[in-house]
Amino acid sequence: MRVLQLSTHSTLIPNHGGKLRSHHIARVLEQQGFDVHRVALCHRVPEDLDDPREAIIDVKHMPFWASREFASHQRCGMLLYDYFATVGALKTARVLAEFDQLVRAAAPEVVLLEHPWTWPLLARLAEVRSGAVQVIYSSQNVEIALKRKILDEEGITPRPGVLEGVETLEHDLVTSAAGVSACTCADADTFLAWGARRVVVAANGGVRRDRDHLLNILPAPLEPTHAFALAVGSAHPPNVSGFISLIAPSLPLLRPNQRVVLAGSAAPMIMQTLREKGFGHLADGRLIALGPVDEFCLDGLIANAHVLLLPVQYGSGSNVKTAEALLSGRPMVATDVAMRGFGAFRDVPSLTVANDPASFGTSSLAALDRPYQPSIADHPALSALLWEETIAPLVALLRGIESDRTGERSAAAPLADVHQVKQPA
Repeated sequence: MRVLQLSTHSTLIPNHGGKLRSHHIARVLEQQGFDVHRVALCHRVPEDLDDPREAIIDVKHMPFWASREFASHQRCGMLLYDYFATVGALKTARVLAEFDQLVRAAAPEVVLLEHPWTWPLLARLAEVRSGAVQVIYSSQNVEIALKRKILDEEGITPRPGVLEGVETLEHDLVTSAAGVSACTCADADTFLAWGARRVVVAANGGVRRDRDHLLNILPAPLEPTHAFALAVGSAHPPNVSGFISLIAPSLPLLRPNQRVVLAGSAAPMIMQTLREKGFGHLADGRLIALGPVDEFCLDGLIANAHVLLLPVQYGSGSNVKTAEALLSGRPMVATDVAMRGFGAFRDVPSLTVANDPASFGTSSLAALDRPYQPSIADHPALSALLWEETIAPLVALLRGIESDRTGERSAAAPLADVHQVKQPA
């Protein structure tokens, strides 16, 4: 079956959680024999590949970004960039023509829609409206809930109609799609309550990596004598606020040989926020902000970290970083929110769950005070975290649609409403 993966970010070089999920979904589907094509409608960045496997529609230069309409949304516009990219695309004939041409050139039988944002563009096509091409919503969050929380935390009241537009878009997709894939049971329950036809839970996962050969291989200015905690995150508001609330208060308590290391695009935003709050001095000699790093460097950081920190305080969906941290076997301190969708792994001996600044800080400092612990990656439940396992319900949903399209579904294998759960919520 020909599947078009339609996303609002590139997927071939995954460098944050959303890209990782989309990347591995496509990889697993290809391993399962599906004919996968990729189109990304996004703000193209230098690291995006010019590759025939994934066409990129660049929205960077749309006239909409310079319009009074977009300017009127001020800070809200950047925090809802993915939503406004769709608003702008619908007003840009060049983008619409390129979108239509690429979707039709892929000749999909099913469109796997990563995130909801391109749904209004897709819904324009007659073959989608007629059901000749079916749509699966591959969700990563309940987007309206996440957007409301982000704006509330930033103290931003959007103009009337903005959040209503986000909500209408997501609701319409959920009720129109042939099926919905959710990351957690809680998200699945929300989509079912909205009227989704079929819902599966395909949790976030990870890959196993051998990192033992990277001990004491560190980027400057880290040295083997340093005991450090590692926090990894993209430039996403929950990653920034979680660090400021749960990790920053403990920075003054670090011993001379202890550090906190920040990797990922959240690092510059966190450093800026610390300075704006008058806490920039806390970083001196204690916080190493590396910013985005390549895979080799990240593997080295994980291998050598005394503890991995996951300070997420809000959001829906689940965190790819949590699956990767569990699979690494490294000691970790995580919030209950960071453990969404991973309840089956709360008894992993390397894990400490803490939710407030005092307990999160105490647990992190205690881990730094202990001697370096070898990785423990042989917990019997961890194999369920591999992408091949977590994506299985989505594969089954597509197999069911494939059988329906070819008339091969038997009475013994009804599709009906699917609500498969790989791990407890």
